[in-house]
Amino acid sequence: MSTTLQGVERKFGLSMPPHTPHAITTHMPKWSNWVGVRDGDKTNLALMKHMYPRFAPWGHCRELTMKLCKFLNLPGDHFAFPFLTPEIFCFAQTYAYSEHRKEHRLTPGQLGYRVLDVGEGSERVRLYLLTFPQAKSDGVGLIWQNPGTGVSTRLAEHLLPAVEAGKVAEVPFKVEDDTKHIDIFSIPPPTGLPEGEAHAKLRERIVGLWKRAAVTPEKADLVTEKDVFLYPTGMASIYKMHLSLMHWRPGKVVAMGSIFHNTYHLQEEAPQGFKHFGRMDGDGKGIDELETFLEAEATEDRKVTYVFTEFSSNPIMVSVDLHRLKSLADKFDFVLVVDDTIGSFCNVDLSGVADIVMTSTTKSFSGYADVMGGSLVFNPASPRYASFKPVMDKLFLNEYFAADAERMLANSADYLPRSTVLNRNALSLASWLDGLRTAEPGYGISKVFYPTCLDTLRNYQVFMRKPTDEFTPGYGCIFSVEFAEKADAQVFYDNLDVFMGPHLGAHHTLALCFNELTLGKDPKGIAYHASYGARSEQVRVAVGLEPEEELKQIFRVALEKVKEAKEGGYKTLGVASEGVAVA
Repeated sequence: MSTTLQGVERKFGLSMPPHTPHAITTHMPKWSNWVGVRDGDKTNLALMKHMYPRFAPWGHCRELTMKLCKFLNLPGDHFAFPFLTPEIFCFAQTYAYSEHRKEHRLTPGQLGYRVLDVGEGSERVRLYLLTFPQAKSDGVGLIWQNPGTGVSTRLAEHLLPAVEAGKVAEVPFKVEDDTKHIDIFSIPPPTGLPEGEAHAKLRERIVGLWKRAAVTPEKADLVTEKDVFLYPTGMASIYKMHLSLMHWRPGKVVAMGSIFHNTYHLQEEAPQGFKHFGRMDGDGKGIDELETFLEAEATEDRKVTYVFTEFSSNPIMVSVDLHRLKSLADKFDFVLVVDDTIGSFCNVDLSGVADIVMTSTTKSFSGYADVMGGSLVFNPASPRYASFKPVMDKLFLNEYFAADAERMLANSADYLPRSTVLNRNALSLASWLDGLRTAEPGYGISKVFYPTCLDTLRNYQVFMRKPTDEFTPGYGCIFSVEFAEKADAQVFYDNLDVFMGPHLGAHHTLALCFNELTLGKDPKGIAYHASYGARSEQVRVAVGLEPEEELKQIFRVALEKVKEAKEGGYKTLGVASEGVAVA
């Protein structure tokens, strides 16, 4: 199984083919394009035909939202975010009015809370619209991005005919005093979405993958379809897990290692507090620091609700010592949540350590960049399962649209053979680049971040599934390459002839100046994240299904441009040594 980049159209603002209304990638080929997006420049956004749906309402979703804004007679300078469950009003109120928003903070009364029924009879879907002045978008954007529960493009496409036919009714609801927290029980209850056959088959497939070639089969075999929960995005699964565990036992949240930036921002404002331990090198000092922290909390009779980590971590591919975390979870009675999106179902078995495993099925499980999804697996082998699982059972409401589930089911049918190619390409490229680090110093490579290149390799290998005739496990589809200078990284990026943008696990290779885009401009924040290894001089690469030699040739061309730029003092390519454009 392979594809090729030869002859594949790569146009600014378009997705990788096929260019469907539900495509979730976009291509912006220059480092400066993404810096502009980070800094609020709307010029490039206006040229984009496709976008990652969790970035903002897009395509059919934007069209639906505009029509609903018109139905509500909102002022022309207002916009809205459509959701399926009412707790988003409470989240939005807390988020938008928080002092953490600084200059972007909204004042009570600037948010609007509207409830609409779209469609009739069994087709009726209740939507919760959060309205706001567009001038305040910077203060509300992460309400769409972090929870990840907004209406999907397929659901929006499904609802548009009903809206156009006038089958929309507003449900009475009014917030009398926006300075007070909204009582969730005062909000009209949700309808949710019906499940279809695809939901059941997806759960069955995930359970099968959980049990396949397990490291600890006596624990993996305990999982059933009732332990699998499906969500519209990966972030939605994290958000709903977070809400459920806070309902189960409110307390502090701890994150270990490099984690996805939206996850970090969602957790850092946890009401009872948030603690992050960034450096997770092979020496184990990061977990030593966690243990000291937990002992201090226990002395004050405070419990951590859950500890969250990625395995491996995005984007620096460090693998935390999960056996030690499991021991601490049992000693201090917290829930251990592991995001295995990067390692992936097929490669690692976490049934022996994790209480909950979260996966963004949008990524390599889907593999074709045209549908979003997320899952949680609650592990019956956990000593805390009987305590927290009933809370999720009680609070769960399906928000995963049937057509999205159907597409996810179809895409994931070839998950194992695709993963064979993704594992092969990432390992081949990462190993080759790591060799060039010393063999070709003119290329400016200072480090390659991939499990096989790091001192936490053993932490990963102990959880690799058993090889079978059908599939041999690997190390995942992404790696990051770090350059000695940001200018080197920029030249490499600007000359790397692959798709450029967010996402991973797709059929074509994607690269992104991930840390430069996501870590912001605050010098203190940049320095903090750099202290544990996430630096702006890195380029994240998510390999696709192309032949590995084709990819090496593409990468070699970009590296030669770095060498040429260094020898010419960067002037010939319009890049200053500090990585900014030369006039």
